Amino acid sequence: MIGLSPALGLAAALSCGAPASAGGGPDGSVLELSTQPVAVANSGLALGGGVPEGWELRLASGDLGIAPRDTPGGQGASLTYTAGTHAVLESAPAPASPGEAFALRLELDARGGDHPAQVGLAFVGPGGTLDYEPHRIVTESDGWTDLEIRGTAPVDTLSVRVRWVVKAERTPGGRFDAGPVALERVEARSRARDFPLPRILLVTIETFRHDHASVYGYDRETTPTLARLAAEGALFEDHHVQAPYTRPSLSSLVTSQYPVSLGIADNRPPLPPEATTAAELFAGQGYVTAAFLAQFVLGHRYGFSQGFHYFDSHPNGTLAATVHAGLYGWLEAHAEDNAFVWVHLFDPHGPYEPPDGYGGLYRDDRLWREDRRQLNLGSGQHHGPFVPRYIADPGKLARRHYVSSYDAELRYVDDQLGELVDWLEAKGLARDTLLVVTADHGESMTDHDRFFAHGSLYEHDLHVPLVIWAPGRVPPGTTVSQRTAHLDLLPTMLDYAGAASPGDLQGRSLRGLVEGDSQPLRPFTIATVGDGDRERVAVLGDGSLKVILDHRGVPEEAYDLATDPTELQDLLVARRDEADGIAEGYRAWIGGVLDLAPALQPEASELSEDEVRALRALGYVE
Repeated sequence: MIGLSPALGLAAALSCGAPASAGGGPDGSVLELSTQPVAVANSGLALGGGVPEGWELRLASGDLGIAPRDTPGGQGASLTYTAGTHAVLESAPAPASPGEAFALRLELDARGGDHPAQVGLAFVGPGGTLDYEPHRIVTESDGWTDLEIRGTAPVDTLSVRVRWVVKAERTPGGRFDAGPVALERVEARSRARDFPLPRILLVTIETFRHDHASVYGYDRETTPTLARLAAEGALFEDHHVQAPYTRPSLSSLVTSQYPVSLGIADNRPPLPPEATTAAELFAGQGYVTAAFLAQFVLGHRYGFSQGFHYFDSHPNGTLAATVHAGLYGWLEAHAEDNAFVWVHLFDPHGPYEPPDGYGGLYRDDRLWREDRRQLNLGSGQHHGPFVPRYIADPGKLARRHYVSSYDAELRYVDDQLGELVDWLEAKGLARDTLLVVTADHGESMTDHDRFFAHGSLYEHDLHVPLVIWAPGRVPPGTTVSQRTAHLDLLPTMLDYAGAASPGDLQGRSLRGLVEGDSQPLRPFTIATVGDGDRERVAVLGDGSLKVILDHRGVPEEAYDLATDPTELQDLLVARRDEADGIAEGYRAWIGGVLDLAPALQPEASELSEDEVRALRALGYVE
């Protein structure tokens, strides 16, 4: 099943509006799911005059043929296309309101290879399509496969449609078979009141560099809200991500698996459907699950909707205030429910475009006056000493322009976080909420000759903020100095929720550290990054020496983070024996990790033109 865990797939068997249990909470309470069928005219694509009656075919080029086909689920269709086909086949609209969650289900037989085709949910507003939640049609077995796609109607939605898209401009023709489509509204409730913590809220923020947060000592006051939350909760001083790109980093966070175990080294491979996500685990404990994510690479098509009852996906560049508008409405509607919610805010990611009222926030301050460095513009995306194309402002060559704009974005998103906390308190929800705030990775600024980018194994990309806040449960003013990792956040959230962590999680709960208990040091904290078809690794042992290894596990660089936190002095020659010992220990250790959790290798597939454009806009491809 694509998109949901088997537990959530129970919704498919429910009768109209009837609740059913799906997983038990810590006290034996249940999650209640109900569905309401939504009529899709001619769900089996029966022909009427060459085009399925009740459907619209828009053919830009080539040919899309549709023929009746008996399928396991009833009357369906075979869809054939010629080379050069660009076609959209769309059902008649069904009414939909903002915030409603839908599930699209069908059976698919796509034997013979991957196809340049998608099927999904299109949400339409007054001006056209607002969001499209697609699934790429690929061969997944030797026969029929059950497919399930979830989507939540965004703000301004008027209708929902089932949409097939074929883009075969550069590929041969082909055929795939589909059963009749079934569309349902989905509602989830979890009203038991004796959960240890009824509300778990995870907030991840794009490109949030640790040493540009004033809560960690930065000269500009970029994070007053985080400072408040740290004073009322726990601040982690040495927290690291497992990858310097969004998809592998957050895949690791929501599964508590190393990227190498998931087979994800960069932003191209999807989250494997075999991986168990935080949403699936919390749903299994009886929580309603919801996501409000503003990032293309975290969309449904890449597996991140697994386990979520509500999945609100926003395009890149969506302001935090817009994401929060939907979040507030959902939280208010589910104020009585036990809920796990993931929010991802895009704002600090380049290009740095602070909203009105923030652009000149740091102009002419001390850091502005002292920074007189002039930069060059580049023709590429990143990996060089120039302002990358997707970041560049016309005519702007001063470093301070970009740095102050980035800092202003941080202050904006911190202010939005403050409004969220104030809202929770005003609604009486804060006392039952665990709030975890962190980042997907950092940002280079101009360090190590990487200008306003990420993807390296240096600390400016790997060391990120972490604050945990839960009034009455997290001791106020706690500071955790021990090194921690994104792997640890899922076990920590489960621990506070009163749920046991599955034995295959590779992280460990941080609750003991928060509450003053000692905890053995992790032998290694690692981060990986793809380098073509090869991966490089940063290894932080239980001391202060950090070693960067090539794809063979051989040391390339070494830095002492205690005396050189900005990694300017490579100590590989001076401390070669120590670096070799760390590398040898790492190689033995990681072999054991992968033996315990065999790597999931998601099938590589060619990026579509839309995906290439979206990744280029993020600076991830040339």
